[in-house]
This record gives sequence, structure tokens and C-alpha cells, in this order.
Amino acid sequence: MSSELEEVPSTMPEIRNPELVLQEAKKAAVALQDVISKKTNPVIFNGEQYLEFEDWQTVGKFYGLTAKVISTDYVSYGGAQGFEARAVILHHASGHEISSADAMCLNDEERWSTRPKYEHGEKVGDVVVPLFQLRSMAQTRACAKAFRNVLAWVVVLAGYRPTPAEEMT
Repeated sequence: MSSELEEVPSTMPEIRNPELVLQEAKKAAVALQDVISKKTNPVIFNGEQYLEFEDWQTVGKFYGLTAKVISTDYVSYGGAQGFEARAVILHHASGHEISSADAMCLNDEERWSTRPKYEHGEKVGDVVVPLFQLRSMAQTRACAKAFRNVLAWVVVLAGYRPTPAEEMT
């Protein structure tokens, strides 16, 4: 066995013309800005806008991509319980998996432990957030994160933050 290291090429080969890729991405970014500008309740933290899962789906459609939940498992950590989900991004035309991500939603999170209960417009107490809602949010977060892994660069070109809104507290 040789102790010499195999020489690695110093540059990655171009698959597509970078100028064309950027031109297409800028077109997608402008289309995204048009859609997002019409939102009635944008998600803004510290003066910066974050995209919700549905926004990430829109960008995905520009590239023929869709999210698919692969698994959702009940988890318990100490006193916290909830769900962990795994999602993949599929390319419609080829069926290839493009990206994947895991995400959790646990009942130790401020928004996911209890919620106010109202009767006749008046707060009467708090109720525990049902587990099915924790499961759904874990899936939503995993799907949004999987889209983020491949499309954040387009979202940033459009002027938005790359973290999915569902991950913000």
C-alpha cells in the first residue's frame, strides 16, 4: 500500500454555466418577491423577513421540487415529549431525492406546551397543546428545513432570511 496521497483536483468541474444559473435564480427570486409582497401577515423578526413552509413550497415549485415526510416518531427527553420528523425533497421529473432534514417539536417550547382557552371571547385558563399538533409541526419544520437546504441561496437572493419561520421562536 502506497503512503503517497492521491492528488485531488484543485477545482470542481462546472456542471452548468454559473451566469445562467444566477440568471435563472434571479428570475425565481423576483417571482418569489412578488408572491411574498402580497402576504397579509409576513413573519418578521428584528426587522428581517422569514419564509413560512408554504413560501418554501412555492420556491420548490419553481424548480420542480416537492417535500415528502418519510417518518414521524414520538420522542421523550427528560420531561419533554413530542415528535421528530424526517422529510426529503423530491425532484418531480426524476423522482430523485435532492435533500433531507430532521426536525422536532416538543412540549417544552413556549408555544407548544399550553395555549390560552377562551369562552365567549374571554380567557378562562390554559389548555395543553394536543400531541397531534406537535406531530404536525415537527413534519412542517422538517419539510421546510429540507427545502432550505437546497433553496436558501435563492431565498437570500430575494432578500429574505434563510431560516424557515417555523424554526424561529
